[in-house]
Amino acid sequence: MMASSTNAITIGSLIQKDLKEAYFLPQKPSSYLKGYRFFNDKKYKIYDYPATSSTLRRLTSPFYHLPAAGNEIPILMERKPESFLKQHWKQWLPAFPSAEIKSPDEGLQDDLPIVTRAALQSIPEDKHFVHPDILYKLHLKSSILDIKAPCPRHMQESEISYPCMVKIDMSSGGRGNRLVKNEIELAATLRYIREVCGWTGKIVFQEFFPQVKEVPSFQFYLHKSGELFWVGTTSGGFSGFKWTDGLVDWDKQGYYEKLVLEDFTKPIKNYLQKRGYFGLVTFEVVITDHAKYLVDMNPRIGDDTTHLLLARYMALDFGLKHSAIFCYNKHNMSARRLVAKANAINKKSEGTIIVLSVSDADKGCESDLSIFAKTPEEVQTLFHNLSN
Repeated sequence: MMASSTNAITIGSLIQKDLKEAYFLPQKPSSYLKGYRFFNDKKYKIYDYPATSSTLRRLTSPFYHLPAAGNEIPILMERKPESFLKQHWKQWLPAFPSAEIKSPDEGLQDDLPIVTRAALQSIPEDKHFVHPDILYKLHLKSSILDIKAPCPRHMQESEISYPCMVKIDMSSGGRGNRLVKNEIELAATLRYIREVCGWTGKIVFQEFFPQVKEVPSFQFYLHKSGELFWVGTTSGGFSGFKWTDGLVDWDKQGYYEKLVLEDFTKPIKNYLQKRGYFGLVTFEVVITDHAKYLVDMNPRIGDDTTHLLLARYMALDFGLKHSAIFCYNKHNMSARRLVAKANAINKKSEGTIIVLSVSDADKGCESDLSIFAKTPEEVQTLFHNLSN
């Protein structure tokens, strides 16, 4: 593979256009994982019940931002990835320089801003790249109504029509989304959220669309100047309301970008700029037979940012225009063995498997993968060959 490429856009190069010097902290907060360094229990509470393991929050999840992070700004992490994983990235992504990794303590010792993925109570306000009060407000589900883009009808708790989407105003990984079909289900759901989980924040009640064609996830970078860099679009895969994978067809990227430009991208850009936000933005749109509706907007470096940046490189430099990100995979082998197997498959295949993150578990290992090939069928074949 090529050692340099104009199509190898890194997260750091996008950030550096706005912040000459900064850090990127990829870890997300938790309000239910006690003992976790980025525990939000007083300010900026987030519904992430049941909480993921400390290993996932501290290590596995942040790792998958590293392959396309670049070396323009240092990454703050509690632990560095294993050498065999770093070598895997270097071998199959030579155009992307290895990230410089520092500890969170090092990042807190100077006055450089930290690009976070959310508001963090354990980080001083003046260290956030955007004030944490603003970050928190922009992430609320209820703030979508302020964007002035087409969105589902929102209802008061006393005036709900069914079926109805129940969404906790600030949640993580789809945990705060529920579909209720009647008053009994609503009462049980609210009792669980408020009494069992102890959530005292706002809950949003939203119109549900039964006939949905597609729910793509769109992503762009908003610079301080107002310039937009279009990162790309994934067609999301879900297990219930939990995002599990994303499919990318590079030939359809232009179509998707134009599809949402006027009704969604421009209003979101204007909304965020007026409030002082700059950086990565992800938004989701429900597409029905008759209309399109904004259902989610997250101003942060997304779970699929790295995949989309790698997809650009793989499609434009090697013609691997189809790809998918596979998350939360379990394998009956060690992490080291999984990476070795991916390397062996890559040497014999026209496609490429990138192990974004991997960690040993009680049995085998768990991984997040990006897979690139010339057809969707080849993508699935590569995943099957690695998993079996």
